[in-house]
Amino acid sequence: MKGIFFALAGGFFLTFQSVANATISDSIGTWQAATLTQFTGFVLAILIVIVLRDRSYWNLKNVPLLYASGGLLAAIVLYTNMTAVHRMGVTLTIGIFLIAQLLTAVLVDAKGWFDMVKQRIGVTQIAGLLLMIVGVVVLKW
Repeated sequence: MKGIFFALAGGFFLTFQSVANATISDSIGTWQAATLTQFTGFVLAILIVIVLRDRSYWNLKNVPLLYASGGLLAAIVLYTNMTAVHRMGVTLTIGIFLIAQLLTAVLVDAKGWFDMVKQRIGVTQIAGLLLMIVGVVVLKW
């Protein structure tokens, strides 16, 4: 149940962040907004680590470079998301964003990429992905 709560919260916050970032980028530019967002996220994360007194950051040297580069991917996500919101609006951007995430998630599960346990992908998973695509087409219509 906690997983569902966190997934829903993440989805809500992602949408709010998309709108806020697009608005900020109108004033200061897209890459500047991405920088501000990354920086404020970094500050919050550091504060949480300090408050929780979590010392596991000492294990950073054990993290493979591929995974440690997640912040680079986040900057690209922010830029592409803000640009899409400006061009298509929030609803269509998030809809297509979710389809891309779901398609990528299916591939990661099916192939076991990034040290994930392989999952069986069947007709129901493919049908769900197709329904998401149809849903976005209906939203666009």
